[in-house]
Amino acid sequence: MTDQTQSQTLRGRTGFSAWSMRHWVSIALVLISLAYAGAVTLLHDDAVSPIDEVVYLDYTFKVWDEGFVRQGETFGDDVAEVVACDHVVPFGNLGQKCGSGTVDLAGMPNKGITTGSGYTPAYFWTVRLIGDPIHAITGLSQVTSWRLSGAIWLAGTILMLVGLLRRTGASNAVAFTLGLLFIASPYTWWTYTYLSTDTSVVFFGAAILYMTIEAVHGRRSPWWLLPLGVLAPLFKITNLLVFGLVLLYLAIHSIAVRRKARTAAEPTRSPSRSRRLWIAMALATLLAAIVQVGWMRLMPLVAAKGPSADQGIASSLSGSELLRLTLSGVSGPITHNPAAGLFPSTIYSEAFVPLAWIMIAGIVGSLMVIRWDPERGPLIWATGIASVAALPALGVMMAALTGAYFDLPARYGASLIPAGLVVVGFMLKNRIMIALTAAYALFLMVFGIALAVRIGITF
Repeated sequence: MTDQTQSQTLRGRTGFSAWSMRHWVSIALVLISLAYAGAVTLLHDDAVSPIDEVVYLDYTFKVWDEGFVRQGETFGDDVAEVVACDHVVPFGNLGQKCGSGTVDLAGMPNKGITTGSGYTPAYFWTVRLIGDPIHAITGLSQVTSWRLSGAIWLAGTILMLVGLLRRTGASNAVAFTLGLLFIASPYTWWTYTYLSTDTSVVFFGAAILYMTIEAVHGRRSPWWLLPLGVLAPLFKITNLLVFGLVLLYLAIHSIAVRRKARTAAEPTRSPSRSRRLWIAMALATLLAAIVQVGWMRLMPLVAAKGPSADQGIASSLSGSELLRLTLSGVSGPITHNPAAGLFPSTIYSEAFVPLAWIMIAGIVGSLMVIRWDPERGPLIWATGIASVAALPALGVMMAALTGAYFDLPARYGASLIPAGLVVVGFMLKNRIMIALTAAYALFLMVFGIALAVRIGITF
């Protein structure tokens, strides 16, 4: 080896080492997320999740041939075979017979009529694009291979979340701890280890908030929000909630900047820059609404013959329901936990009580104890307001657009999780508390592995 080659090799190693030191939080959390989500997916086996996974599996089987499922369409033989042979947690085979190759429509959810027509095929394309090669290379079952796409989604979400946390001032230790806490949360356990349309929600919540903050500070063009405004609702309607958050953030930040300028007798920032930001945000929000409403209007036009699914869960949007939605918005999304009803022991719900209090203490506590400043203040107040108002607003919007309502689960507010974690990061300054939070996250990961083993054995 020549001296020049040795020098280049040394520079390459030095450069890689420096890059690794700068990005160790992202690298470590991505590796942890892939290992954890992959392990949980393999351990809980192929039994179907109780949270809509029958619908998602049916959609995934059909997406390459049909493009998308339609209102009034019935479940296919492929998903019936999975239900028959692997069972649904905790309901068993729903009347299907393993190896029969036919669907017992009466035993399937909604009498065999899909509810997947509300979703565009965007998420299901990613499942096939990621999962099919995994199936071909590893020989794992189709169901497990498709579910492993969730680990890839989680890794991408972690990269976006760490970028947001670091940009908003979190130290490496805080960013690592909060990333670990998100990976260990029950929301992650259910969302990224089964098929779930929620896999995109936290990613887009972090991406849209990140781009908005970057645009506010002049570091990136606000026009990046337009493609995000199109993509977000293509993956799920609940991604729209983050637009309410960033609009609140922009409004509060604009008022704060004007008040500071008047107090200091200084000129405000460039009016054209501010106008461009508001125009970009308004257009992104409008595009998001058009995409979602357009899909909802398209579905009846291409519906299959026959009745639409009746899930039997319709209810009224009462005052008490609005109050429930208001109270569940702060900690409910990240603590979403269907396992609480699967086993008689209360430990499956009690283990996540500290996580709920971490979110409540961070979001509510920051409103009370952090002194106002024009950098953190607008985000703290926007997050606090959105956390209590977003789910009720979504309920009202759903009732108005569809003429029907069902009791919304708290996980529908998951696009606000990144903002909540950022605000928790503002409060998480004490080294002892950082260490205790990291230790608790590690405990939850061990707990999640044990839960996967138990579900795999039991069902």
